Amino acid sequence: MNKACPSRRYFLIAAALFLAPKRLMAEPGGDGAHRPQIDLPILSEEPTAVPIQIWVEHPMEPDHFIRSVEVMLEKDPVPYKGKFFFTPSNGRARVAFQMRSGSGGLVKAVAECSKHGRFVGTKELRVVEGGCTTAPDKVGRDRLGNPMLRLPRSIKAGEVVEVRAKVDHNSHTGLALREGKFVRTGPEFYVKQMLVYLDDQKISEFQMTSAVSPNPLIRFPLRATRSGTLRVVFVNNEGQRWEVSQPLAV
Repeated sequence: MNKACPSRRYFLIAAALFLAPKRLMAEPGGDGAHRPQIDLPILSEEPTAVPIQIWVEHPMEPDHFIRSVEVMLEKDPVPYKGKFFFTPSNGRARVAFQMRSGSGGLVKAVAECSKHGRFVGTKELRVVEGGCTTAPDKVGRDRLGNPMLRLPRSIKAGEVVEVRAKVDHNSHTGLALREGKFVRTGPEFYVKQMLVYLDDQKISEFQMTSAVSPNPLIRFPLRATRSGTLRVVFVNNEGQRWEVSQPLAV
């Protein structure tokens, strides 16, 4: 069996990313106002934790905004990487996370505009083999949870800032590589959903799969128009829930 587990280097990188929130600056314009832009390594030697960032340079106004971005890698054993729903309250359509990849290939991001439909961006990825396999005995359940949320220390009214949310949770695809083929040897186990609220107002919803890396760290934008309590709820595929909150003062 081919086993692939996150290295110590991955956990150190993830911790550093979580501890350094920042304000979001405008990105250079891409290929049109609707086409998703994808940032990921050309070659990843950490196939269980490939960093990916996707954004769309598009207005986020109540009557014209990016509703969602879907991420796929069709050649992978777990091709669907997740769907990320946005609202104008995000201020920008942008998300960053780490994903598994078993074989690499053409990563596809599909953005849906509230007025103009769906638009596609692509980028090629090469990985070391084995990112979609995990040995079942590596999946522990005794340390699940510990959700964390991080905001910049000072926030100005109307500013779009980057929020970082993380939860301790293993990710198991239930697949093993045997004789050159991926076969199912057990059930999946992963964080299925992340919900973001400001008080009772829903800001975002992220639907994930077992292709998202263990201990997921999600970075996303928020337009700070008012003070309140920012809440993030994580739900796994077995229905367990973890919630974390932090005051947002503007």
